[in-house]
Amino acid sequence: MKQEKRGIWKYTPLLPSVPLKFRLTLGEGSTRLVKKEGIFFKCEFDNPTGSVKDRGLCFQVAKLKEFGHKKAVISSSGNAAISAAFYCSLHSITLKVFVSSKINPHKYKIISHKAQIIKTNRPISQAYQFSVKEHTANLRASIDPYGSAGYRTISFELLESLPEVDSIFIPVSSGTILLGIYEGFLNSKRLPAIHAVQTSYLHPLTQNFDKNFNPETESLCDALVAKFLPLQDRLINCIKKTKGWGWTIENKDIVKYRKKLLQFNLDASYEGAACLAAIVKARNNGYIYKNPICLLTGKYYQP
Repeated sequence: MKQEKRGIWKYTPLLPSVPLKFRLTLGEGSTRLVKKEGIFFKCEFDNPTGSVKDRGLCFQVAKLKEFGHKKAVISSSGNAAISAAFYCSLHSITLKVFVSSKINPHKYKIISHKAQIIKTNRPISQAYQFSVKEHTANLRASIDPYGSAGYRTISFELLESLPEVDSIFIPVSSGTILLGIYEGFLNSKRLPAIHAVQTSYLHPLTQNFDKNFNPETESLCDALVAKFLPLQDRLINCIKKTKGWGWTIENKDIVKYRKKLLQFNLDASYEGAACLAAIVKARNNGYIYKNPICLLTGKYYQP
């Protein structure tokens, strides 16, 4: 599909430069904004491969093609690899994927149809080693200077559909989505409060803010897996500059608010449920907003 004004490329003037012939799209973006009980839900599971990652990988892979790369590698918990597989296929780039041995089997099956996939207990380090040894581009977003660019389009869409947006709650793994959303709002007249959401199992970022939770030994959110955040200092600055906060959510609340999402006919992943739980936790701690955004980053996969 080579229609410049479709997908994220409708915002080409607001994004880093990409030549026209590389602006390929699967129709990502322009996702629904649904209001329920005073909360606006940004339905990123509407994207072509079922997650917000389509925005980021659409841009990253386009830049790879521009720079002449024919091969790429990625480490992923699932959603990013699915997206990378589809966009690399679109650009005729060969992709190798390193995933955790604990990957959801449904995600594994989707990836295996589009890319070579390897299960390992060390996906990040093995992908890095492979990229160095084979001189292959690494699509790990947190180390790619263009990793956050595509996510700026979330902010652009929100400013068009809800100019009075005053806060946004974002599930955080590596943090590139949060960073991109912050960058997207920077040049606007409105900079909403940015709230990071992590789990009681892994919370390297939100532990700098929220102390009110019980640590757990596992998490329902299989997409929030980053233990080390190269972007952490920048993320903390984004949150503080916008007068937001970080929230750590326990499994019992994730289950509770996943049921609430289903009542709203929003079949989103546990990460989205964690965001809804964070909005409620924030309200209970004095963070009251008229137009909060709950980012539903992906669709739900059966275990």
